[in-house]
Amino acid sequence: MKRLGLAMIVGLLCCAVAMGAPFDRTPYTGAPGGTSVTIGWSGDPQYAARIEVLPDGYEGWELATTLEPRDPESTDPIHVELTGLLPDTGYQARVVLEANDEIVVSPIVRFHTEPPSGSPVSFVVLGDTQWQWEGENRLAAVGAAIAGETDLDFILHVGDIVESPSSIYWDHWFDSFAGMLRIAPFIPVLGNHEKNHSSYYKTFALPPGAGTRDKRWWALHWGDVVAVGLDTNVRRADQIREQQAWAAEHLSGSETHKFVLFHHPVWSSDAYHGDGYAYDLIYHPIFAEHGVDIVFNGHAHNYERIVHDGVTYLVLGGGGAVPRPLAETRTDGSVIAIENYNFYARIDTSPGRIQVSVPTVAHAGEESFSLTNGRPLDTFSLPPQTLGLEETTIWIGIAAIVGVAIAALLRTLIP
Repeated sequence: MKRLGLAMIVGLLCCAVAMGAPFDRTPYTGAPGGTSVTIGWSGDPQYAARIEVLPDGYEGWELATTLEPRDPESTDPIHVELTGLLPDTGYQARVVLEANDEIVVSPIVRFHTEPPSGSPVSFVVLGDTQWQWEGENRLAAVGAAIAGETDLDFILHVGDIVESPSSIYWDHWFDSFAGMLRIAPFIPVLGNHEKNHSSYYKTFALPPGAGTRDKRWWALHWGDVVAVGLDTNVRRADQIREQQAWAAEHLSGSETHKFVLFHHPVWSSDAYHGDGYAYDLIYHPIFAEHGVDIVFNGHAHNYERIVHDGVTYLVLGGGGAVPRPLAETRTDGSVIAIENYNFYARIDTSPGRIQVSVPTVAHAGEESFSLTNGRPLDTFSLPPQTLGLEETTIWIGIAAIVGVAIAALLRTLIP
């Protein structure tokens, strides 16, 4: 039933009324940088605001900036760029709203400014959150699981954030993922369900980019990592060429680890969508040439790991939407493909390695939903993890003992 039931609409409206002024959406962050981040929220524009920050290891909140009340008719989210922050530093931030004698303090959000080269980087990727039609709030379950992750630099989303870009869907999404949005900056790309709508551009602060509002595609350079976000909803040849050039430029830098994310899969064994979008011709040669480690996609509501020409492709369409089945025949290059789960991926990088784990949130179907407590769908590393010196010494010793034993046995058997 792909429509909102009356009971669900009434429930959401009651929730919104209960939440009340001044915050409709509590603070969240985006567009992280070396000494900056952007904090956003939405609510009653007639409140004056001050933003306070607290660097890790310091005591006492510091005033970052203040805002006067806005046009009372304004409904757009508020975004404020905080600059002059300390490099490679963890921060807490909060928004304090004030009107007449009322003072309201927001929940605390956390973020970290860009680390130097050689530092580990950790992030989460999810996709296809959308909407569940009935029953338990699957989005909230995924959001709660991710909110339990630690030491994240940022959170990426491969599109289809909401079912449709209207306020009731956005409000439900922000309510469901409020905890997740407080632990690290959130950085998405467009899916087909966002419909390139203005609400997407008004809602999120993204890294430096191009296209519509300089936000339709973007690139995040972060320590040893570069992540390039593209929009595969475009159909115009000039926009495709722009994105090809954008990807090639930003993937040709000195970063050790290179990632790309966009919505539609280059390859997929999905029974509904499959692949066939021609991105294997449009983008894959660029990724292979520039040594991309992992490409993150969604659209297909299942999990799959596919490898072509040394590039790993992960289909991560399990962020909350109803899972969809895989086809009987796997696409070429498929390493592992699993259906009927809601999940996300965590990526941890160090100078010589990328470690990927894909924790499950629930075993799920059209009507079923059973929490799984993080049991992994898949784990792997790139490049394959090598043995350290201590482990190597141990295995050499074991091999020597086995060799001596075999030689002794042979002496007893051979006259």
